[in-house]
Amino acid sequence: MASSAEHIDIEEKTTVNTLITILGRLRERRFVLMFDYSNDSHDAIPIAHALLDEGYDSNGMSNDLWTRLTNTYAKRRQLSEILTPVGGTWSRVTSLRGLTPRASLTWDDVAKRFEHLTFLDEVTRWTRPFFADMLINMRARGRTPTPTNRSTASRPKNLKNALIARDGRFSVVGGMMDNTGPVPAVPPANGMARLHVAHIIPFNASRRIPLRQMLSKFAGQDMEDLLTGHGINDPSNALLLDATTHEAFDAFEFGLECQDDRYFLRMLVPTWSQSPTVSRHLEGDELFFGQGPEQVTLPSALLCNIQLAVGRVLRASGAAETIDKILEDEESLKCGNLEGDYGLRVGASYLERELRALQGLDELAIDPQDSIMDPDSEEVLPVTSRHRICT
Repeated sequence: MASSAEHIDIEEKTTVNTLITILGRLRERRFVLMFDYSNDSHDAIPIAHALLDEGYDSNGMSNDLWTRLTNTYAKRRQLSEILTPVGGTWSRVTSLRGLTPRASLTWDDVAKRFEHLTFLDEVTRWTRPFFADMLINMRARGRTPTPTNRSTASRPKNLKNALIARDGRFSVVGGMMDNTGPVPAVPPANGMARLHVAHIIPFNASRRIPLRQMLSKFAGQDMEDLLTGHGINDPSNALLLDATTHEAFDAFEFGLECQDDRYFLRMLVPTWSQSPTVSRHLEGDELFFGQGPEQVTLPSALLCNIQLAVGRVLRASGAAETIDKILEDEESLKCGNLEGDYGLRVGASYLERELRALQGLDELAIDPQDSIMDPDSEEVLPVTSRHRICT
């Protein structure tokens, strides 16, 4: 999707473009909507703006947010007064497609009026689950479980064999040769290393129903079957990478975009800051999977593009750095290095997230003897929000 700057001051706007424009202007005006998580307060505006501007299914998410903002007569009336220069009836606001504001009403004027809505907490309530259940868990990734003695195609050991059969002994990103096989007579050009299975959508999605729910909303389609059971460890959800490149992929420093069955590397941080294996590539380089000796399922276009969109949201919103600090604090908490009120706030948010994850353990994704199934919870997380203009 084009950046919000290209949508500004166009006469006719769709719902998604209208919300992107308003949120973009609010962001420029340094208007904030705060919600509490972990040891700090976080601004919902840049996250909501990035979710709509960079998200995989911007139209679906914008319609979902718009429904929250127009679900009562009073809300529709307030929005009607904001989005039409002379008030008008609320019915004009229920469908923004074709709405043409008069020249006397600029989008800066709209943003100023939007700041005074009495129900702006709906934006915060809509944004927080994406932050707490999707962005944090995608950034945290989670470890792939250790293979057991059971012989099953869903286990990582067999998954690595499948990826080697699909792509050969070389990593498609970085070009490193796997060192667990025969040593070649001539050293490979890019070197050798132990190659790892890198999940495109992290394995922890199989254990976390809230994460799967938010990814489904983000993608605009049900992701349940793709992210549980055999689906999570299917070759379509995996790449073969060396350790350094794997770490960069997990950190959303780069992603893969699939267009018309072709794969392209997309840099999410500057090339000069990338690891040596990734910086061998240029932005937009085409990547070729399936060059191995056997026909094995290629990386899923859907999963690649969703992972890339999540990375773009993390970078565009500034949430990547914020979440890294949260994860560092949680690690310090587990090591006993955080105490007092600060530690209590960090621990409360961490416990909240882990308890919600425990409610959704999937017996198909892990060994039955390792877990007890608990029913899924649909509780609404409490939101403490406030808004102000930074000066």
